[in-house]
Amino acid sequence: MMEYKFFEDKQFIDLNKVPKCVIDKLMSIGGIDVVDKGMKIAFCGVIISDGCTYCFCPAKSSSADTQSIGNLIKVIHSYHLSVDSSLLAYDEEEQGDVIEELSLTDIFEIIDLYFSVGILRSKIDRYSEKGRTNWSKTVNREFPFFTDAAAPIYFDLQKYPISVYQDDLISSVHCEIVLEILRKFSWLDERFSFVSEDLLSEKILLNELDPDQKIYLLKQRLHSTFVSLEIRTLQLLIRYLERVKEAGSNNVMIGIRKFHYVWEFLLKNIFHGVDQKINSSLPIPQYHFLDPTQKAYDSAEKGMRIDLFIKDKKRCWVIDSKYYLATQPQNSPGWSDLVKQFFYIKAVKLIYPEIEEVKNIFIFPGLTHSFSNLSKIQMTYRDRSKEVGRLEKLAEDFVPIECLYLDPKDVIERFLKNEKIHITNYF
Repeated sequence: MMEYKFFEDKQFIDLNKVPKCVIDKLMSIGGIDVVDKGMKIAFCGVIISDGCTYCFCPAKSSSADTQSIGNLIKVIHSYHLSVDSSLLAYDEEEQGDVIEELSLTDIFEIIDLYFSVGILRSKIDRYSEKGRTNWSKTVNREFPFFTDAAAPIYFDLQKYPISVYQDDLISSVHCEIVLEILRKFSWLDERFSFVSEDLLSEKILLNELDPDQKIYLLKQRLHSTFVSLEIRTLQLLIRYLERVKEAGSNNVMIGIRKFHYVWEFLLKNIFHGVDQKINSSLPIPQYHFLDPTQKAYDSAEKGMRIDLFIKDKKRCWVIDSKYYLATQPQNSPGWSDLVKQFFYIKAVKLIYPEIEEVKNIFIFPGLTHSFSNLSKIQMTYRDRSKEVGRLEKLAEDFVPIECLYLDPKDVIERFLKNEKIHITNYF
């Protein structure tokens, strides 16, 4: 029985609850931030090690269970398959890259093929009295007895062979792999709740084959079959065993170091009316040189990039997805984040002068009505005695940033169910 231990991204890690091999695994990919007070988790996903699944949930998730970790891995995989390269434009350390020591694409397909066609079995043709008569062969090989009416009667009928399917070593290897996937990744597919581990175990032959020998057997069958579904299944099983051999079956990691990229990806997909073209209209910096013969350089890669932009006839919402704890100034967006957001508003007002109301918004992970949440971030003067008029002018030039908190678990479920929400539900 697989054991589960749950942790939360951005939280301090208790070394008494996590074995050294898992800590080493996290350290090897930069999944731990070492700070003055200890070590903080910087990873979302799973590490499966020695019969225990260590689940690292997004920051400020409302709850943790096997279904939620399954949903998390599914959205990380969806992000991996459809990621917009612009999300990773400035990710020099590749922290937005998904780590899949075992291919989820292959695992999903192995599962689907298992539930659609079952376990691979060998086909043996046997001749039996119950088989269908092969009249062409019978007429050519046997001498008939003729009746008085000159009707031929054949006493020895030639039969078509009957196909019999039976388990063999290939079936055993297939069962082993399905059983291993069931035990390690049962949370990836609800259909596994109807699968009996005992029935799969009974089909596994007692053998001491190593991964190379299993791969050899599967390749032998692959070269001798012409059935398309069998070919595809064998190819997937071979690839799975090759990846297990490479990564090691006792210590598997699937996840991402910087969940901010997935957070932005999810938010872009759960709101109605997201304008995907706004960034092509935003200004970009132009670099000029002292050399008059050298042409000025337009740097699109260093230009403005709004995470989410939603607009109707008279209103718009300029939204930045922020994967911060945001419970106090120390763990909230700093000056560089604020400046960018203020300038996005200025740019949008230049592009759409007809807009009457511009909303400036940060979306953080968290429970919507928690008292530890920020309500807004606005600019003010160090000297609080400034007159109200000047403060109002300040708010016009630096539109206050309203703060919205959405539960990562709820966002993930909405994405997987393809449910959309309106920004007007919150503002």
